[in-house]
Amino acid sequence: MRRLSIIGMLILIAGLCPGIASAATTSRTGGDACRAKVNFEIARELRLYRAMLFGKPYARNAPINDVRYDKDGMAWIKTKKDGTDWSNLDSVNGGLTWSDSTMDGNDEHKDFMPIRGIFETKRTTTSELIPYLLQTIRALDCRLDVLCNIARESIQKEGDTPVTIDDIEPLGCKKFANLTSYQECHITETADFGDTLTYCDDTAQQLKSREVALLKLVVEYDAGYRSLLQFAGNFDLFLREMRWPLAGTVRQAAEIIGKLGRIPCFLSSCDIVPEGSP
Repeated sequence: MRRLSIIGMLILIAGLCPGIASAATTSRTGGDACRAKVNFEIARELRLYRAMLFGKPYARNAPINDVRYDKDGMAWIKTKKDGTDWSNLDSVNGGLTWSDSTMDGNDEHKDFMPIRGIFETKRTTTSELIPYLLQTIRALDCRLDVLCNIARESIQKEGDTPVTIDDIEPLGCKKFANLTSYQECHITETADFGDTLTYCDDTAQQLKSREVALLKLVVEYDAGYRSLLQFAGNFDLFLREMRWPLAGTVRQAAEIIGKLGRIPCFLSSCDIVPEGSP
């Protein structure tokens, strides 16, 4: 039972980290290798999409336990800040450490670093960010469609090396050029297809549905947070602007009330009743 639970945990970790699982996969052709390659590419696109939303600073500014991937899909985690910040948890390269500069030089997004996320934009309302968020989720949709088209075009191609694929232009997206096939998906035997033909489309559709739901949740949180900050800022500005007028008025009123006793009384009701009077 213990052995089965350990195996189940390993399978779960492999499913949560497709980049790690695919990096350890051999380059042989077949249904499993093709699906692993698809997982790897989809995970890479998802990480780029998340970076565009929430930002990605240089490695030296990353918090402890931040996880990043290099160009080969290997996962690195920041464990400390002593010059050997990033550790590789792969079974082959376990124990290898990188500095912040090495991590930046080998990061899968090094050409875009640092990335300023849309939600990091200050002095604006959430409603003003909506067009950019919609454009970002639309870009993810287009790029996932391209990946699935490449996977379909790769099937039934022969050879052990990637081949050039014609330009792909998904509906409503720009044209993608200079594409190459996935060597892992060069499957020529129909019996080996399995669910390979539909695997990418099904996975991409589930991913897009989940990301749309998560984006709605994040937008709601961001709107509430920015509204609270706006209210707090306006209230603080009101107090700073009205501090002296209000305080001065109250001070003057108190001063006037203290001087009312000096005003002489010309009415009979102001006389003090003698002691002992009924």
